[in-house]
Parts: sequence; structure tokens; C-alpha cells
Amino acid sequence: MRALPVIYLVLAAVSFGATFSLNKLAAEAGMPALAYAFWQSALSGLLLLAIAVARGHRVPREPAAIKVYVLVGALGLGLPAALLTFVAPHLPSGLVTLVLALSPPLTFLLAVAARLQAFRWLGLAGVTLGFGGILVLVAPNSGALPSPDALGWFALCLIAPCLFATANVSAALFQPPSADSVALAAGILLGAAAGVLPLAIVTGQIVWVPGTPGNAEIAMGLTVLIYALFTWLFLEIIRRAGPTFFAQFNYLAILAGLAWGWIVFLEPVRGAVWLALALMVTGIILLSVANSRPATAVPGKQADVIT
Repeated sequence: MRALPVIYLVLAAVSFGATFSLNKLAAEAGMPALAYAFWQSALSGLLLLAIAVARGHRVPREPAAIKVYVLVGALGLGLPAALLTFVAPHLPSGLVTLVLALSPPLTFLLAVAARLQAFRWLGLAGVTLGFGGILVLVAPNSGALPSPDALGWFALCLIAPCLFATANVSAALFQPPSADSVALAAGILLGAAAGVLPLAIVTGQIVWVPGTPGNAEIAMGLTVLIYALFTWLFLEIIRRAGPTFFAQFNYLAILAGLAWGWIVFLEPVRGAVWLALALMVTGIILLSVANSRPATAVPGKQADVIT
């Protein structure tokens, strides 16, 4: 069905965009960031594992597959979730959503460095616009940040797109095994939980005892469902339409995140944010166009990566 990847893409963007507001709800309710990241990954992974087993599919368990699960899961889901939850109380959730726009340009730079992607000037223009959007947000008197002290928190949350980009390039380098999408998604989510687990134990943030349903419990329950759905949708979109098509997820998810921030927290979207968004989205479009153009692949390497 030709329309199915489009439906999946919109659903993935709308659902994942909500996680930024849910992170803020959980953090403001006192949920430790690492406990939140571990349990949402573990529970969503176990949910998909149960579905896969019920459907007669197994999760590949060879060492190469486990390496992909832990590396891609931890860098692409677990650690960014913990980081973004940690900074969530200090920044508007819509503003934090904009970090998604840096994933494509950073992926492009890392992919070129790893010889997975041919260098293109159009891609470099997209990278420049993406970082230009960040400069607009942090400019003095832009009004995008709630206070001068928020600059440090915003700088900290920029580590998240670096993790996203590293996960993207790792997925291209280490090629996830061929398997049922539900089973593979379960492996990635459980790998994310395994990647966060040592940090959660060392910092004493592993324990979470659900209480009377409040904001933390509601946020946890919803993110478990969203992570399970999103990870499966991500794999299905890549399988059906390819990584270049999935790149459009980034700006759809940003718009969804801004909308959820307005709905849940009544966060105003200031002019500087719209300008930054316009620059970043234009940059993502240029990167998508650059990736869609045929180019000579680097010998022994994959020429197209997920951005």
C-alpha cells in the first residue's frame, strides 16, 4: 500500500513528539532520569518481546545482533531519554524538541567521516543551516530561552543529537540482523535498557516503585506504549520506504513536539523559535535531497544512512 509509509511516518512523528512533554511531566514529578529511561525501555521491550513470541517469531541472539541492540538501543533511545529527562524541568519541552533537527546534519558529518556517505556541498549547506538555527536560539535577546541560566541546560541537551547521530551511523556500520520488525524492535529496546542499566545501578537510580497513579506513572505508561510503537514503526518505515524517506520524520516530530508543548504546558512559541525551526527544516530538506541523489558509493561501505 503506497500510503502506508506516509501514515506510519505521521504516526511515528506525532507519538514520538509527545515524549518530550512526557519527559517533563515525569521529571517534574520527581522521577529519576536514569530510572525513567531504564524502565520505559525495559517494559516496552518486554511488551514487544511478548507480542513477537505470541506471533511465533524469535529475537536474534547471536553476538553481532546483541552488539547492535546495545549500541544502537543505548545511543539512540536509552541514554538520550535519560539526558532529555534530566534537562526537562529547566527548559520548555517544545524547545528541547528542536534538538531533533541536529540529528541529520550530525549524522551527515559522521557518515562522511566514516566513509559511509559521499561528501556533497548541498549536504554541507544543510549542516550550516541546522547549526544556524541553534545560533538563533542562543543569541542574546532572542527570548527563546526562559532565562540566562537556561543556556547551560540547553547546551547539555545538545549531547542528545550527538548520540542520535552516532546511533544512526552505528546502525549503518553494524547492520541490524534481518528479522521480524516486532522481534527486532524488542531487541533494540531491551538493548537500550541494558545500556542504561549500569549507570542506573551505579547512581542508585534503578529502583522505581509505582504509586498512586500520578504524573510520573502516567508518563511512564504512555512512554512505554510510545517507545514500543515508535521503534516498530521506525523499522517498518525503513523496510518499506528506505532511510531517505524516514529522514522526513525529523521535522514532522519537531512540529509535533512544539504542538504537544503548547497543548500540555501552554508553552508559547516565540518568533526566534519559528526562525530557528525554518532554518533547521530547510537544512533537513537539503540533506534529504543530497542523500537522494545518486553518487558513487565508497567501496565496501553503505552510501546511504538514516538521518
